[in-house]
Amino acid sequence: MKIRQSLLLILTFLAACALLIFPAEAATGAKNGICYCLQILVPSLYPFMVLSVFIVKSGLSDKIGKIFEGPCRTVLKLPGSAAATILMSAVGGYPTGARGIASLYERGSLTEKQAARMLCFCVNAGPAFVISAVGAGFLRNARAGGILFASQLIASFFLSILCSIPAKNETVPRGTGKQRKTGMADALVLSAADAAHAMVGMCCFVILFAAFLNLFRIWVTHPAASAALSAFMEVTGGCSDLTKLGVPLWAFSLAIGWGGVSVHFQILSFFTNVKVPLARFVFYRVLHGLLAALTTVLLIRAFPVDTEAFSNIAKPLTPALSGSVPASAALIFLCIALIICLPREKLEFEDT
Repeated sequence: MKIRQSLLLILTFLAACALLIFPAEAATGAKNGICYCLQILVPSLYPFMVLSVFIVKSGLSDKIGKIFEGPCRTVLKLPGSAAATILMSAVGGYPTGARGIASLYERGSLTEKQAARMLCFCVNAGPAFVISAVGAGFLRNARAGGILFASQLIASFFLSILCSIPAKNETVPRGTGKQRKTGMADALVLSAADAAHAMVGMCCFVILFAAFLNLFRIWVTHPAASAALSAFMEVTGGCSDLTKLGVPLWAFSLAIGWGGVSVHFQILSFFTNVKVPLARFVFYRVLHGLLAALTTVLLIRAFPVDTEAFSNIAKPLTPALSGSVPASAALIFLCIALIICLPREKLEFEDT
């Protein structure tokens, strides 16, 4: 323990020195991180974060769970209420599934072991990032983005089966968690605030890692090593750097499946009250990347992609994300749900 604390103290001191000696490089990296947040994270993730928490807080996860109780119990050994969160993790982006899992645990719908196990396969990049940002934006090839996204989903499916084989079918004890009923309107307001709070924390991690990554590039000057380090630490900047090298498509799939250390910190920050085995979490992140890369190779053989058409310079991301269909659909769904459910709620507004 003393060795670990001493090492942490030394690393903290070195990081502080690097920030003082190279303030311009750190500031440039932080600016890049802010751009990633404004152009990618907030537009593509926030609507899904709201929707993921809304499904749990409004009680819709329990209603959906009654339909999928049988398949979830039989195949994944999870309660049916987890079905909606699993679906949202597949289309909402990395932290969306994690936030939904945390909400289910806080509500008492999952045991601690079930929440930790779901975290092994409910960490996926969403279509807004993979197809729009990486495919149409970085690679200028939406078909390539579709193959990357399909690879992530297939890998996640196999991981869910792998995690469930040794698991036991647990039942959540009654009376655990906060089960108070929340109206649709209140649930929407609470979900928006919860997602906003989570987005601030996520953006902080992205900016922090982008700043330190730019400092590391002072010493790591080789393009391939720099791109590998970037993909290891932060997936958005990593994919941008991989594009400039013209690497095979499976390398992007490996990076996206891994997710980056920044994403790992974002996800684990939601689970302060849940004991998540760190070694197992990292193992499944590596395994997800490897399975996704292998799946990409197989899909390219079945559905060839013209890799020579990939540009070596990533174009601006704003146009690619401005028409995000999944994000728009999520917002429309929330609006429709609010309009339909509001008349059924006995809401009283006091005159001020």
